[in-house]
Amino acid sequence: MQNAGAVYFIREEIRDEFLDEAWQYKVKLTEISPDIYYSPVAERLYWVLDYWPVSRAAVTSISDAAQKLRRLGRRWAYAGGVNFRRGALIAAEVRAAKEKILHFPVEAAKEGFRAFTLESAESLFVCEQPLKGQYAGGKIRFEEDKVGPPSRAYLKLYEALTLAQVLPGAEDNVIDLGATPGGWSYVAASLGSTVQMIDRSEPEAKLMRKFPRLSFQKGDGLNPPQAMLQTATVIMSDMACEPAKLLPAVTAWLALPKVRLMVCTLKIHGKSDKALIRKFAAIQGSEIYHLWHNGHELTWVWKR
Repeated sequence: MQNAGAVYFIREEIRDEFLDEAWQYKVKLTEISPDIYYSPVAERLYWVLDYWPVSRAAVTSISDAAQKLRRLGRRWAYAGGVNFRRGALIAAEVRAAKEKILHFPVEAAKEGFRAFTLESAESLFVCEQPLKGQYAGGKIRFEEDKVGPPSRAYLKLYEALTLAQVLPGAEDNVIDLGATPGGWSYVAASLGSTVQMIDRSEPEAKLMRKFPRLSFQKGDGLNPPQAMLQTATVIMSDMACEPAKLLPAVTAWLALPKVRLMVCTLKIHGKSDKALIRKFAAIQGSEIYHLWHNGHELTWVWKR
């Protein structure tokens, strides 16, 4: 196999942002299948459902492709695309992970997954470390709870925590900034964490009654009380805040002694500032995802 560049998976809603990002960073693209792009240079772009630095493997048959994949490893995911039926037969041969509706919390994979798609009937694109692991292509769906959470935003946090392979637990003190109506607080409280909600608007009383370790304080999400920050182990934010205002805040919070995890939505109004996104990505310990459950936004995850 030979190094071949990168494959990017997108969807129509983010196409303009993706193409603008590629143009700004001089990434030459070829659309090899609807919503799947190839570049001969492996440049990390962020307006993507999934990103693969890839190698190329010539194959002569389905069995030849399966043999070559098995030589590389045991755990595979297949992302569809060109010659889908042929790819599906190869996936069956290597017992690739199947897309399914997930139940949260999702048990973390004990080993990493490799992924493949077809460039043509005679050529594979193979990735040793796909951004989203076994969820090749980035389509991640959960069994929905239509009764408990006060908003559907909980699905974004499900997805971010699943990709980051980290969960708040009973030992954590969580601050949820701009929390109301409380979808993210609901998730953390359901996992047993002590959760402090901060917002200018109060959540519904029934949410507070459901979780005795959940509390609310009226205030500005960008300026939580210092005493609260000093005891926090997890900081979350899905508030409507410009990324340019959020960046200095999270940069300051990196110095907090107990914080081990931050998850923040980067809400975009108009066309995104690609250089600003890269400033978030440059923070050591960070990853940025465009989630299946995101709208015109990205999700920044930092782990200590």
